[in-house]
Amino acid sequence: MLKKSRMAVSALLALGVAGALAGPWAAPASAASGQVCYFGECSASSAPTASTQSKARLLSRHGSWSAVAIGQGAMVIDEFDNGAKFAILAYPNGRFGLLLTDPQWRLQKGQRTELSINIDGQVYKGEAVVNKDGMLEVDGVSRDLLKALYRGQKGRIEVASYRFDMNNLADAAAAINAVIAHLKTASR
Repeated sequence: MLKKSRMAVSALLALGVAGALAGPWAAPASAASGQVCYFGECSASSAPTASTQSKARLLSRHGSWSAVAIGQGAMVIDEFDNGAKFAILAYPNGRFGLLLTDPQWRLQKGQRTELSINIDGQVYKGEAVVNKDGMLEVDGVSRDLLKALYRGQKGRIEVASYRFDMNNLADAAAAINAVIAHLKTASR
C-alpha cells in the first residue's frame, strides 16, 4: 500500500465528498471477490474503529446534525431524541458508508437486516450488517443517496420495526458543507 501525505488524502476526501454532491453519477458497481454491494456501491468493510473514534474532533453543529473530523476521514452525524445516531462516513479513499445505532439495540456481530431510507419520496434500500462495535453498518453508498440527503427536505430511516425521522435535512447539508470546508483547508 502506498503511503500518502495527510494533506493529499484529505484533498482526495474533500474532492470525493464534493463530487458525490455535485458531480455526474456513475452507474452502480458490481461486486468483486471479497466485496459486498449496498445501496448501489461496492467495497470491503472499513467502518471506524473505537481507536479511530477517540481521535474525533467536532467541526460544527447544525440542529441535530454534527460535522466531525475523524482521523483522515470525516462523519456527519444526526442524533435523535431517543439517543439513536445516524452517521454518513467519508473515508480517505473517497468511499462513503453509513452507521446507525440505537441504545436499545442488543445486536450480534455479523447480524444482517434490511434498511431503507426514504428521502422526499425516493426510497433507497440495502442490507446493513452489525459491525464489531454493535452498530448497523452500510458499506459503500451510492452518490445518488448522498445527493438526496444533501438536497432533501425530510427523510425516514426504517430498519426492522424501528423508524427514525430526519425532519430538517438542511441542517445535514450545512454539516456536510462544514466537512467539505474543513477538508479543503486541511489539504492545503
